[in-house]
Amino acid sequence: MKIALVTGASRGLGLEWCRQLNSLGYKVILTARDIEKAQESVNKLISEGINNLFPYKLDVANLDQITDLAGWIKKLFGRLDLLINNAGINSATRAKGNSELQQKNFSLDRLETNEILNMLNINAIAPIMVSRGLKNVLIKGDNPKIINIGSWLGSITLKNNGGNYSYAVSKSALNMMNRALAFDLKNLGITTVVVNPGWVQTNMGGSKAMFTPQEAVNNIILNVINEIQLEHTGSFLNYTGQVHPW
Repeated sequence: MKIALVTGASRGLGLEWCRQLNSLGYKVILTARDIEKAQESVNKLISEGINNLFPYKLDVANLDQITDLAGWIKKLFGRLDLLINNAGINSATRAKGNSELQQKNFSLDRLETNEILNMLNINAIAPIMVSRGLKNVLIKGDNPKIINIGSWLGSITLKNNGGNYSYAVSKSALNMMNRALAFDLKNLGITTVVVNPGWVQTNMGGSKAMFTPQEAVNNIILNVINEIQLEHTGSFLNYTGQVHPW
């Protein structure tokens, strides 16, 4: 049975990743910053008849917790086959209803350095640090893969309006961070890509979005996870499996 780990997995897209990966036969490590929320999410999935779930407390920006996680995986499973770097924030979720704080991420006249750096840390740097920390257990995996959840808003080519600085910059930076990571991991047999899931009905995407979490995850499983090989490492892909404009 393969082993998968999902960050930011207590709700929304992350929770759906756990649900569908388990249905494919994976044992799934469900991580969240709050272990109680992680356990609640596991209990919810168990009530749906889903098993082989393992809750774990992980703040993706905490290097000590990443190191501890790697040791725990090595001891319990000996390997990791799939890493889904799903955890992330945007201007709205960062602000939590505070319009003034949202504008410090979004508006040129209100932009604040610390807000940009916070967004970069969670959305661009943390996925690479988690990947680095789990490298040695991924090496032991069966055709190991890292899926970094990106966004079409990180595309420089498609940027045609102002605003939304911190989030767009963080997702664009993730593309470059992943590109560098790919060259460092390729000789180890680890494939790593960034995937645009499309507009998804989550707390970040809102209720009017194009895809439900179920549809979004299913698209990526069918078109990306089932299809990519080491030759695709470093790519920025759309949920269709096609190359996304940088």
